[in-house]
Amino acid sequence: MLGRRLAVTFLLCVSVLHLPDKADAQKVKFDFDKSADFKKYKKYTWGSNYLLTRQTKEDQERINMAIIDSINRNLQAGGFVEDDKNPDFRITYEAGGLPKTDVGAQRELYATDMINYTWGNFGGISSDAWVYSLAKLQITVTDAATKSNLWQAMASQKIRDPVKFGDKLKENVDKFIQKTMKSFPPKK
Repeated sequence: MLGRRLAVTFLLCVSVLHLPDKADAQKVKFDFDKSADFKKYKKYTWGSNYLLTRQTKEDQERINMAIIDSINRNLQAGGFVEDDKNPDFRITYEAGGLPKTDVGAQRELYATDMINYTWGNFGGISSDAWVYSLAKLQITVTDAATKSNLWQAMASQKIRDPVKFGDKLKENVDKFIQKTMKSFPPKK
């Protein structure tokens, strides 16, 4: 009986403490070749990209083009030039979305909520579920001659309303790409 009470107490504490995220901040991690001289890299080309979603073929193409266009604009604003014949580096991306859920207390629980509460069941504890998509993107920059990785960034963000995100796809992808590529080229 004591083990059961401890388990229920633990689950109750976890559900109260795990409230939904108020801000869906984008998380970005990056790494780069510290021996590379990024000043010599001015011209780029595209490699093979990989997009995995549960969207229609038309929507996947819209997403693909939004990502490519945004990366192109970002690179060109940084002084880089697309050159498919004589590139210094190759850029690729891998992206996708995963359906996710969070579960927690629907509202804050107070001591008065526990009056007449029995440890034998979860009756009286209301819970709620939050569904979202976890968008992930990895951008890789590779030396065109040696094919060695120069720079790589991994970004992720919770998207609470994919339809709303898709309605302003270009603007939302631009924000996502700008934050992801903020560290390119890296400053030593």
